[in-house]
Amino acid sequence: MQIIKLTSNMLSSNCYIVVSKKEAIVIDPSIEPEFILNKTNEHNTFIKKIIFTHAHIDHIFYSSQLSELTKAQTYGHKDDLCLYNDEHKNGSILFGMRKKFMIYDNELKDNDIITFGDKKAKIIHTPGHTKGCICILIDNYLFTGDTLFFESIGRTDLYTGDMDMLFDSIKNKLYKYFAFIVKTSENIV
Repeated sequence: MQIIKLTSNMLSSNCYIVVSKKEAIVIDPSIEPEFILNKTNEHNTFIKKIIFTHAHIDHIFYSSQLSELTKAQTYGHKDDLCLYNDEHKNGSILFGMRKKFMIYDNELKDNDIITFGDKKAKIIHTPGHTKGCICILIDNYLFTGDTLFFESIGRTDLYTGDMDMLFDSIKNKLYKYFAFIVKTSENIV
């Protein structure tokens, strides 16, 4: 498995390409599709699925373009449905835009498994930053979107954000993975 991290200059958010065999998933398409496709072409792989950790502009900005170019299926959580078509709720108004976004093709729920190549991505519903936030566990790697940051947590002052929910998600859904992930990460060179 290979993980490629791209950071959006415009939105200051991360997009991940996770490759297994000749298949890739894209997590949070916040980067221009050309950059994403250049990376997948370099690794001689194709994008099979696009997953949204939540429906804020800085995580789904290029979702429709990337999906159209690759014919990849998109995945999101139903509790964020109300964000896609509302520029106030999806946060685009904060960037001076009035953007509405395509709704995902496939609905995710807690403990769903998404397969690609020879890997399995486990979906962990972690409401708090938004009601529909998810984290994605692949092997020993946890992709947390805006639920958790290095030495910080996601903000909760935007639509459907809830600090109590966020603390509950971290404590009751993510803590159990921390020791395992930290211990196995020590072996990474």
